[in-house]
Amino acid sequence: MKKKILPVTLLFLFAIIIFLYVFPGFNIHNAPPIEDGYRVITDMDDQLITVPDNPQRIACMHGVSAERIIVLGQAHRLVLAMEPSAWMKKLFPEIKHEIMKGALYTGNVEKMLQLNVDLAIYSPFPGEAEKYRAAGIKTACGFSPQKRPRNIEEYGSNFKRQFMFFGELLGSDAKKRAANYCEYFDKKIAQIMEITSQVKMEDRPRVYYGGRGGNPASSQGKASVMHWNTEVAGGFFLPQSIDNNSVEVNTEQIFAWDPDIILLSGYCDSLDIIKKNSGWASLRAVKNGNLYHIPQGVFVWDNASGESILMIIYMAKIFYPELFKDWDMIEEMKIFYKEIYNVKITENDVERILKHLPPLKK
Repeated sequence: MKKKILPVTLLFLFAIIIFLYVFPGFNIHNAPPIEDGYRVITDMDDQLITVPDNPQRIACMHGVSAERIIVLGQAHRLVLAMEPSAWMKKLFPEIKHEIMKGALYTGNVEKMLQLNVDLAIYSPFPGEAEKYRAAGIKTACGFSPQKRPRNIEEYGSNFKRQFMFFGELLGSDAKKRAANYCEYFDKKIAQIMEITSQVKMEDRPRVYYGGRGGNPASSQGKASVMHWNTEVAGGFFLPQSIDNNSVEVNTEQIFAWDPDIILLSGYCDSLDIIKKNSGWASLRAVKNGNLYHIPQGVFVWDNASGESILMIIYMAKIFYPELFKDWDMIEEMKIFYKEIYNVKITENDVERILKHLPPLKK
């Protein structure tokens, strides 16, 4: 009997050594205690956290996290979040949450306690999570701008991990829908890159993206969602020269770049912020009419929306109309919303979303 125990013991110790080698940052002493009705998972900030087994009253201090919860079929769990888009309210009428006032990261702890919030989703602004924890509210990081993916492969893995994280958080039904999303994501990214990867870097259109909050100079920088979306679609993302998630670009720098294409965020009201600004009229993109307003569907497409895959197709068709002429945007969107988001949209809905228009009132 003793002779059998020794190899098993050695095998166990060997397994521990391998685990610590593969996960060098793991420290068993950092793991939070497991309480009844709770479990330990890893959030998007790579922290081991304790969350309710079945969270029912969730507050989202990070905008797109609410979108993840809603499109995974769990809108009934959401009690506090930012103002939903008009399309989100139309396509997911089951949304019944209180609207957050002010910036997302100024979450009102007193309000959360009144709503009996059992989980707060946040993005790690300084001191953000600590104030919720101090009030006894469990927390989970839904997105960490400090841990952005540094190449396309990491981007794909990280983006899918976000969906799987929320699937794990919300239970088996949500997990299945998250897995379905990831399968669709992989398929479409592979199809798009099969075409765009053949385009040499010097032949790619030089793309500037801005317009967040109605400010043409407000952009995203290196390793941001828009950086990788643009690159997958076959463009060269000019603001990647600034290594930050959200950036304010110097106007002189934009004019020095003289982009071939300008994309304006879905968070701005119209193209007029540039069209009616005579100072921008000399830019190549403006002179050639290559100025586009990014759609806002269930969420703003340029801000890590689950609709990012539609965003990439949308951009690829702008960058390379001939290479993607057989890609039917209307059909792609109808299939996406039906098979991935489990909602039905009409051709008229698609056309309005693409034109950055709200749903028609009944």
